[in-house]
Amino acid sequence: MSFSEWKTYQLGELLEVKYGKDHKALSEGKIPAYGSGGIMRYVDKAIYDEVSILIPRKGSLNNIYYLDKPFWTVDTMFWTKVNQNLVDPKFLYYKLTTFNYSAMNVGSAVPSMTVPVLNEMEIVAPDLKTQQHIASLLSSLDDAIELNQQINKTLEEMAKAIFKEWFVDFNFPNATGKFQETEIGKIPFGWKVATFEDVFDADRGLSYKGAGLAESDATPMHNLNSVLEGGGYKTIGIKYYNGDYKDKHIVNAGEVIVANTEQGHKYMLIGYPAIVPQFYGEHGIFSHHIYRLRPKPNCYLSPDFIYHLLLQQQVRDQVVGFANGTTVNMLKIEGLKKPKFAMPPKELAEKFGTIAQANRLQAEQNIEENQSLSNLRDTLLPKLMKGEININS
Repeated sequence: MSFSEWKTYQLGELLEVKYGKDHKALSEGKIPAYGSGGIMRYVDKAIYDEVSILIPRKGSLNNIYYLDKPFWTVDTMFWTKVNQNLVDPKFLYYKLTTFNYSAMNVGSAVPSMTVPVLNEMEIVAPDLKTQQHIASLLSSLDDAIELNQQINKTLEEMAKAIFKEWFVDFNFPNATGKFQETEIGKIPFGWKVATFEDVFDADRGLSYKGAGLAESDATPMHNLNSVLEGGGYKTIGIKYYNGDYKDKHIVNAGEVIVANTEQGHKYMLIGYPAIVPQFYGEHGIFSHHIYRLRPKPNCYLSPDFIYHLLLQQQVRDQVVGFANGTTVNMLKIEGLKKPKFAMPPKELAEKFGTIAQANRLQAEQNIEENQSLSNLRDTLLPKLMKGEININS
């Protein structure tokens, strides 16, 4: 079917826009309640339980969602009833993601969208069969991305579970059940109490000027936005730098970095670790809002062990105990020197390191694959929506 045969509709012909409702009176449950920024909470009641496309009314106007399970929306998010006699819901969802809703903003202080503006949007679409083929192709890419994300979550949870079992609960392979009293409590017989400064060096990164920031053909700079709240590496936070730096500002792939700054005192970011992934190259640099942890030459603890150690609440409490500040919370470097932990035998630590590293490297491969899939989807999407690719050929 050629593009000249596609039909033009007004969006109001293809769906009915409905208003969200207040969620405060709802009890906790398993049904997601959406605002314009995403899921706000889970409630016990659905506003709708059929296929729907969510369109923001206020706030982040470009956050479009496709849902095929029960949901609730608050008053900042429209939900819709799709006329499936005219349009495939998934096709329409992809079509709607190609619009720039910020350009349709009718608000002043808060970006806003109205029903009349939405209803008058022009949607050009082929016949239903072609719509379904287009939606199926794009969905297959999104499904592959989601599968990789689920695999990565499982890999991370597996490593966390093993670490807790072996090094927190002390149910490790060939455990004798014999313990010794120490200043940090009972630990397995033969283990020892160590401090962070016994096993790794912590260093602060580069204090840089904005003029040194560049495009992606410069040196990767891992920064505060490279660490996820709760720990882990955030790929969308990478910056690039073409200014001067010293060898002490270099961080290698596979090394641990730790956030040392946070706005406020919620402790959602400060003190949390990440491991620098390989897909930015063997070497990069790190900013002054980050500490780099580098094992001492005689240390047999792997970066993966250190990463998971820093996630443990008993250790984390010690780390953030060295944080202070008023508006901005800062972690003193002593917070990565003085904390104590139970040092396991070399063989056990290395066994965990082997497992956790394999999981992490597999996850990094999946992230790279997802980036390729996302790029392919983003390339195909506008071409498919303009009829530039004959999906039926």
